[in-house]
Amino acid sequence: MDKKILTIVVVAVVVIAAIAVAVVMMNSGNKNTDADGLSIVGRVNSEGSGIILAQGEDSTDYITVQEDMPGFGAVYIHNDVTGLYYVFNKENWGGKLFATPGAATIQHVQLMQLASMMGLKYVSYTDGTQMKSDTLYYIAGVPSFAEFVNKQSSAPLTGFIIWEAQVSVAMVEEYPILVLTNEIFEGHTCCIIGASNEYLEKEGNTLAVFFSVYKDAVDKINNADRFSDDYAKLVEIATKRVSMPDGMTDEEKIEAIKSALNNVTYVYADDNKGSLNLLKKDIAKLAEDLYNSKQISMSAKDLGFNSYDELAQKFVDDSYMKKAIAGTFTPLSEKKTINIAAISGDIHQIALWFAMDTGMFEDAKLDVKVYPQSNGPAVYGLLSNGEADLGFLGAPPMTIRSMNGEDIHA
Repeated sequence: MDKKILTIVVVAVVVIAAIAVAVVMMNSGNKNTDADGLSIVGRVNSEGSGIILAQGEDSTDYITVQEDMPGFGAVYIHNDVTGLYYVFNKENWGGKLFATPGAATIQHVQLMQLASMMGLKYVSYTDGTQMKSDTLYYIAGVPSFAEFVNKQSSAPLTGFIIWEAQVSVAMVEEYPILVLTNEIFEGHTCCIIGASNEYLEKEGNTLAVFFSVYKDAVDKINNADRFSDDYAKLVEIATKRVSMPDGMTDEEKIEAIKSALNNVTYVYADDNKGSLNLLKKDIAKLAEDLYNSKQISMSAKDLGFNSYDELAQKFVDDSYMKKAIAGTFTPLSEKKTINIAAISGDIHQIALWFAMDTGMFEDAKLDVKVYPQSNGPAVYGLLSNGEADLGFLGAPPMTIRSMNGEDIHA
């Protein structure tokens, strides 16, 4: 499937954006002055996940792809560019069990959205659960393809929604791929960069330096053609950094990495000037939708805001990214350390590893230390308790946990 092509009009589905963002305070005059809170200050990627089926399952039992418009009563998502309709055969989803990487992850929320679209309840599975046809069941906390395979021995799993490169690993291992989230949630905000406000107050200039390097790394990745030295280095780094089953050969790992790279769109902001205005709209819509679906217990008004738009204006701060791109920061005269929590096992954060492993951060006098975590909520935990200065995680866990924990308030 070609990269970055699909544009989808989602029918009856709340489209979640999930791109890497981190809002920061470059100085005491910035709008978010709660030193004990958190912010979103940058994007990481859009798209880049998919739904795997267990071996022996037939993808057409769950989704039928067709050119003709479905009839009355059908549940479908339309791809506006290709003209294809993704028709969900809801009678086959009920009573089935899917794994997700963790409650509050974007993949978990997207599966919940699909269940809601089909009129199904969305319920956690435990041993002995009597499966009902009006319910889609889930097991959260499965962070990799290898864990999904292991889990099948103890639970009647039908499928697994997970990030890349785990989807492409499954493909190489000859597991059926039901659908990429790119096809049904095209352009959705996936991972963002979260920041501790205390760190932002103290090290706003350091963050701008970090973003100047990070932006260059994203550009190198996006501009690398398959025959370039940058692409060869990218594949080498990704093969080393992304977790894959031990039994895979080097050739199979490389095949999976190249496939995964085609399914992820890497970004740092909404445009080449560093604006995050579109992200602010995404977060406002996301926060409201998650509150309405009871994933968030604190509304915008509970947190002191007049609206979700006002909440997002404070929560998302693009001033550091703009300074980085404009070059209006002070180059470092001595080495600075940044502690970063990031999800392990996926390829969404590969620009971070690329900049580290090619010496780009070191050249800018940055000592970047990364603490890999199993999923977005775990990244949030390190960010919230002060063990990490920055966090690379999905927009849903950052929004859910920040609002529920009152890490964002007027």
